[in-house]
Amino acid sequence: MIGAIGILVVFAIFGILMMTELVPTFVALAAMALGIAAVGGLGYEQILNDVIVDGSTRLSAAFVAVFFGAALGAIVEQTGIAEDLVKSAAELGGDSPFMVAILLYLAVAVISTSISGLGAFIMIATIVFPIMVSIGFPRKAAAGIVLLGYANGVMFNPANWVFYADVTGINLQSVMVWALPTGGAALLAGLGYITFQTRTSSLQATWAMEAGVESEETTSQFKSNVPTYALLSPVIPVGLVVVGLPVLPAFVVGILFAAVASKPGLEGLKNPGQTLNQVTHAFHEGISNAAPAIALMVAIGWLLKAVFAESVATTMEPLLSAIIPDSMVLYAAMFILLAPLALYRGPLNLWGLGSGIIGVLAAIGVNPALITTTAVSALRVQAPADPTNTHNAWTADEMGVNVNTITKSVLPFAWITAAAGIIASVYLFGA
Repeated sequence: MIGAIGILVVFAIFGILMMTELVPTFVALAAMALGIAAVGGLGYEQILNDVIVDGSTRLSAAFVAVFFGAALGAIVEQTGIAEDLVKSAAELGGDSPFMVAILLYLAVAVISTSISGLGAFIMIATIVFPIMVSIGFPRKAAAGIVLLGYANGVMFNPANWVFYADVTGINLQSVMVWALPTGGAALLAGLGYITFQTRTSSLQATWAMEAGVESEETTSQFKSNVPTYALLSPVIPVGLVVVGLPVLPAFVVGILFAAVASKPGLEGLKNPGQTLNQVTHAFHEGISNAAPAIALMVAIGWLLKAVFAESVATTMEPLLSAIIPDSMVLYAAMFILLAPLALYRGPLNLWGLGSGIIGVLAAIGVNPALITTTAVSALRVQAPADPTNTHNAWTADEMGVNVNTITKSVLPFAWITAAAGIIASVYLFGA
């Protein structure tokens, strides 16, 4: 029990340093891994070889998937496909702010199945925000709609699927089976948020004054520059993975399709040299965009190797076995209640402290598919609502709204999505 308490102290110290941003997440996770390994009884050679050397490549499959996904996001951005998708959605919405909001939400979600990094998010948001504000949406509501749409889309990013599967070694199919119903719940929650915002009296009054004056001028600015079929590029890899193609070939197909289809008259086939140069540039930019995520994955790999070590798992098993309910109803209720602990790099954040916790739970015998999809469900709170996300902080600054105000606005709807994901996780893997 003393060893278990020591490991929890290490978790707590570096978790607090991470959550309070006194230490960068990458450094805190790496130090946590070394601390847990030392307290858990691993020797010098084990720490050096197993934790640091092997841990650095523990998530190598996810590294490559994130890189390929970032390359697709880069080419979708470079060719104007992402921009045109947003503008087409604004045109289709016509004079109805409600329909414009729904279509922009869907456009952001579709683009988010492929984009990676803050720069790509900024590119999309700087197009969407002026449209939404010009037709009467308060800045807080516009921010919330974009963030919820983004969070909805990243659930279907195949690169993220590979990461989730790689953390505990579960089958990729398990992640996909969980993602489909949970993504549907996220869509309903997003539509609920839009409906809630459009039913406020102040928003309706703003529409009455501004929509008729500005909507025609706003939508007339947006003319299609890319062939319509090219707009399918962000979701092609998702569809291919769902029907059984491996993730990396699916990304390659999506990248090549975007490069060729984005040019009118399939000019990309007539000028293969130019097309291949564009693809090469996308991969170069993808490396830059993917670098922060890959760096975190290196540290997470260290942490996973530490907590999966036999001595650490054996030390933690009695304590955690007493905490985790045997009843799946109580299990679901507990994690639904605790889902907001994914905020502020908290203990259920898979991109932080949560990766170590689910690693320990998997190591002591909790069904890896169950605990992984439970943790990913909690991320449904983190993705749109965490004030420590760079895209949340940028959004708050861009829209002139306090970042915690945005969190309070979207949290109830994100929490509903997390609850749906946890219920799906228990239903699928709790037997």
